[in-house]
Amino acid sequence: MTNEHDQTDAKQRILDVALLRFSQQGYKGATVASICSQAQVNVAAINYYFHTKLELYTRVWEIALANELETNPFDGGIPESAPPEQRLHGRIRALIHRFIRPGAASQLAMLIIHELAEPSDPAIDQIRINAMKPPYTAMRELIKELLGQHATEQDIRFTTMSIFTPIFGLGLQQQSLYRRDQLTAEDQTPIHEQLPGAIMRRMIEAQGGIDSLIEHTTRFALGGIEAVRAKIESQHAAQTAQGQA
Repeated sequence: MTNEHDQTDAKQRILDVALLRFSQQGYKGATVASICSQAQVNVAAINYYFHTKLELYTRVWEIALANELETNPFDGGIPESAPPEQRLHGRIRALIHRFIRPGAASQLAMLIIHELAEPSDPAIDQIRINAMKPPYTAMRELIKELLGQHATEQDIRFTTMSIFTPIFGLGLQQQSLYRRDQLTAEDQTPIHEQLPGAIMRRMIEAQGGIDSLIEHTTRFALGGIEAVRAKIESQHAAQTAQGQA
């Protein structure tokens, strides 16, 4: 019984440390040796429980995705029956909390950021898709609804990416903020306060915190969508009038 308990404990320690290391350092940066050392297990334990580093990494993605969906669902907790403006607010809130939440981006977000910067292996393409495609697809359908029936595919794609891209960009800045926070007080220099992540943190704190950023981003997105929709409707009306002339 004790041996079985010890084995379960060892496997969980490996998963806990691997989740931390992979989210902080990426697939290539986190070594099997460093994971085993921190988990206080022999390197052979990785082979015993997970066979390969890639299988361990895949399991970490599954755990990170499950954790994220439990604590921060893609729809922000807003039901599909709500008005589209409220649903947009919920999805923007979920994205911002995923990538720029107070303290640090979520572990799923950090895994995504590392994969975007340096893809690890085609073998995990499906699990990457499971983590990244659903929120994008749902946002795209919501944008399509907000832009109206005359919106083109380009209108929908450009508008959707105009919402995602700035949030992803702020998420990338979290990496510089994380690197700064890992330094001891003695090692930090004035230049570290000028890292994008540190500047971003001060700006968010000065402007009322993460909630104010969510509200601003939502207002900005809705204003942009309204302007794009007005242009679409104007162009459609002009084309209709020309066709009837």
